[in-house]
Amino acid sequence: MSSFPVMKNISTKCNLSETFRSGEFSVISKSFQQTRLIGYILAENLGNNVNIGLFGDLGTGKTQLVKGIARGIRIEEDEIVSPGFGLINVYEGDKKLYHVDLYRLETPTDIATIGLDEIMEAEGICVIEWAERLREESSFLDILIRLSILEDNTRILRFGGKGLAPFKNALRKM
Repeated sequence: MSSFPVMKNISTKCNLSETFRSGEFSVISKSFQQTRLIGYILAENLGNNVNIGLFGDLGTGKTQLVKGIARGIRIEEDEIVSPGFGLINVYEGDKKLYHVDLYRLETPTDIATIGLDEIMEAEGICVIEWAERLREESSFLDILIRLSILEDNTRILRFGGKGLAPFKNALRKM
């Protein structure tokens, strides 16, 4: 495994704003590299046993964010691919990373068949793409991230949940 230098070569700064409900905040990303940097910083400020839900349409940068999270826990970001038909990918780094894709699952019964409840209770970080498919079960998520496209390469990431204060403070220092 190669070394993991801090990602300091990103030339644009994150735009942090407080435009949502109390405790929620948003970050503007102007490139896929910056989205990965945001994921990297998030991972560096996470404890273990964290469940993260990613919400957003196709092409909003969910997998790019997961690549950054992976790098933040010493997993080669090139290894990270959207689980697609496999539904769940598991990676080993400083912490175990469970990468779940619910895109093809429509009902709570479909979701129940993949053993998601066991994964969400396992040691490590569980990141779920298409978390909107969880419906009522989304209450088990610690962090919710809504990704939206503003322009061609510009995304807005809206963060909510618990345990985000260290991450938010790290973003302010960028």
